[in-house]
Amino acid sequence: MGWNSWNSGIPLTERTVEETIDALVSSGMRDAGYRYVNLDAGWAATYRDADGNLQADSARFPGGITALAHYAHEHGMLLGLYASPGYQLCGLGAANASQGHESQDAATFARWGVDYLKYDWCSTDTDHSHQVSAFSAMRDALRASGRRIFYSINPNISGDGAARSDDWSAIADMSRNTIDLVPLWRSRFGNDGPVFGITEQVSAATPLASRSRPGYFNDPDMLVAGISWPDFVTSHPGMSETLAGQQGPSMTADEQRTHVSLWAMLAAPLLAGNDIRSLSPQTRDILTNRDIIAVDQDPLVVQGHPLAGDRRIMVKPLSGGAVAVALVNPDSQPATIATTATAVGLSPAPCYRVRDLWTHTDSTTTGDLRGESIPAHATVVERIEPRCD
Repeated sequence: MGWNSWNSGIPLTERTVEETIDALVSSGMRDAGYRYVNLDAGWAATYRDADGNLQADSARFPGGITALAHYAHEHGMLLGLYASPGYQLCGLGAANASQGHESQDAATFARWGVDYLKYDWCSTDTDHSHQVSAFSAMRDALRASGRRIFYSINPNISGDGAARSDDWSAIADMSRNTIDLVPLWRSRFGNDGPVFGITEQVSAATPLASRSRPGYFNDPDMLVAGISWPDFVTSHPGMSETLAGQQGPSMTADEQRTHVSLWAMLAAPLLAGNDIRSLSPQTRDILTNRDIIAVDQDPLVVQGHPLAGDRRIMVKPLSGGAVAVALVNPDSQPATIATTATAVGLSPAPCYRVRDLWTHTDSTTTGDLRGESIPAHATVVERIEPRCD
């Protein structure tokens, strides 16, 4: 859990990152579990130093990454950076490509006090063996650096919308499922990309459930709650070609709650992407819902699955014998969605305790589970366990 700068569009400087850290603390997000503060593309100078080391842009980060890591650690946070084996697609300076510099760059990250690395493929080369070699080289370098650095990879390339079935768990701590998520309920171009909305990203993530387990996380991309579509387009001028034609209204509050609910059901990393410095009360409440976060952070790390008989119902087994059930209305009209405790995998019992994770209310049932008149694109999430008290 944490924050990543990419979706926010904020200019990356030492001051804006410090302001974000302060806002994560003051908003309660840090204490809700959001600990990583990750600088995506744009933090580095366009050239290495005289010794071939990566360096931060000195005008924007006068204290360097070491000072920023220290500031994060002082505030109970962890610092992450972005890098790539090569920048063929990302256009961020070929001199900064880490391929061939893995040991040197990993040692630099460790010396700076970095806790997380997002390693992006950024290449049109789709040869899987080349990817394995490149990602493994950085994995080995990070392991040899002497510092525990969480390793997140993105093996996908722009425009390739298909979910990747490759298992990266022996190479990385976390791997992106597919192409970029944008703050839309549905992409105009559906499952063909070049970017995904919420519905396409969930469809891509669902078949990969078996890969999720303690120590390895499927990544359906960063959260887009609290980001309006016009603001996203304006703050990403470099993606104008990718975003062209992706018309759509900004996500409603119900759609944003569904988005966060489904990421929790997918046992996905929760990396907020909005500008925390201007966090609205509504977005704060969505992102810091402790009941929903508990589902996401359940130690079993089991990814939820849709019921075969009604794919609007997603079920996620939880530690201690409970299950989380999400009743998702994908339609444009209100809907009633119903199931039973035994249908979602619980053993027969005299009664069941039910907690609604958005209203934070408790009830009991003898077995029937029903979401009455769920609004369009809204979701009811319940935690159910076989007990009556």
